[in-house]
Amino acid sequence: MKPLYRVLLIIGIAMGVVATSLIFGVGQTLLMHVQAGRITDQLTYSIYQSGGDGWVTGMSLTLAREVQGWLPEGSTASVVSFEQHDAAVQIGPEYYGASVVGVDASFASVYGLEVLEGRFFSPEEQRAQRRVCAVTGDLAALFGWEALADLRINGIEYEVVGAVQGDVNPAFLTLGGYSASTVFVPVELWYEDLNEGNFEHGLIMQLVVDAPGWSRAELSGLLSQNLIHREDAPVLKVGDPNEQGSREWMETLLVLTAVFLIAFIVFLLAGLNIIQIASADVWDQQRVFGLKVALGALPKHLAREIIGQIASCALQGGYLGVVLAGVVNTAMNRLVGMYWASFNIFTVLAGIILALLVGWITAVVPARQAAQIDPVAVLQQER
Repeated sequence: MKPLYRVLLIIGIAMGVVATSLIFGVGQTLLMHVQAGRITDQLTYSIYQSGGDGWVTGMSLTLAREVQGWLPEGSTASVVSFEQHDAAVQIGPEYYGASVVGVDASFASVYGLEVLEGRFFSPEEQRAQRRVCAVTGDLAALFGWEALADLRINGIEYEVVGAVQGDVNPAFLTLGGYSASTVFVPVELWYEDLNEGNFEHGLIMQLVVDAPGWSRAELSGLLSQNLIHREDAPVLKVGDPNEQGSREWMETLLVLTAVFLIAFIVFLLAGLNIIQIASADVWDQQRVFGLKVALGALPKHLAREIIGQIASCALQGGYLGVVLAGVVNTAMNRLVGMYWASFNIFTVLAGIILALLVGWITAVVPARQAAQIDPVAVLQQER
C-alpha cells in the first residue's frame, strides 16, 4: 500500500473510532439521563420561606408545624433543617466532619430513601424525644456498625438505628444535598441539643411534601388562603422539583441526542471513506496485482494481502482514535462543565474492536476487486 493511502486510511479509521467513542460514551449518558428522568418523576414539593431577594431564609419550627396542619388530607410531609456543620460528631474515639440534620420520622418515606441497615427512627421515638438517629450509608460502610454503636453529638450519646441511601435534594434548592456524611436526628432534639432549644429560630430550610393529586398551583393557593388573614404573613413558596429539573433534563437530552447523531453520521462517513481509499489503492496497483496473478498468485493470496494491510492500518488507527477520543471526550466535558461523554475501559475496548471489525468488513470490497483482476487486460493496458 502506498504511504499516502496508508496515512489516509489510518486517519479515516481514527475518525471512526472517535465517533464510536462518542456514540458509546454519549449513549451511556443518555441512558443515565433517561433513568434519572424516571427516578425523579415524583409529586414531591418543597415549601420554603423566601426573603425579599428570593433566597431561602429559613422558617421557624413553630411556623413549619403550623403549615403542616394546613396540608391536604392524605399528604405526607417532613421538616428539614439546615445542615449543622459545626456539630462535634464523635464515632468511637474519632471525630468526623459529618453534618447533622434535623428531620421528622417521615423523612425517609417522603424522599423514598433505601434503608440499607436497620430502620429509620419512628414517630413514637420522635414524640418520646428519644435520642436516636439514622446515618447515610457511607458512614456505615466507613466505620462499621460496631463503631456506630458509640456515636456522640456534642458529647451527647445517640443510638444509631439504621443507615439509609438515596439522592436527597428533590427541590433543586441552593441548599439541601444530604446524600453523604450526614446524621439525621429528630428535629426537636436537633433544636434542643444543637441550637439552644428555641423553636422560634428560623432554622427549618424546607418542608418537603408528598401530596398525591395536588399540583404546585393548588398547594400555593392553599398556603395563600391560610396566610391572607395574617398581618405578619411570611413569604412562603412552593418549589416543584420537576419544573426546573425536567426543563434542564430535556435540554440536556436534546443536546446529547444531537451529539449522538452527529457522531453516528461521522462514523458512517468514515466507513465510506475507508472503502474509497482502499479501493483507490487497489485501482492504482492493478498492474502490480496483475503481475502477481500472472506469476501464479491465487485470488485468495491477493485478498489476504489486502485484508492484512487494512487490518494493520485499522489497528494503528484504533490506537490513534482511542487517544483522540479521550482528548475529545475530556475537552467536551470540560467545555460544558458537565459529565456528558463517559470515557472508560468499555469505550476503549469498543473503539479498538470496532476499528478492527470495520477494517475487516471494509477490506472485503477492495479484496474482491483485487481478486477479480484480469492480468491479461491489465498488462495490455500498459502497452
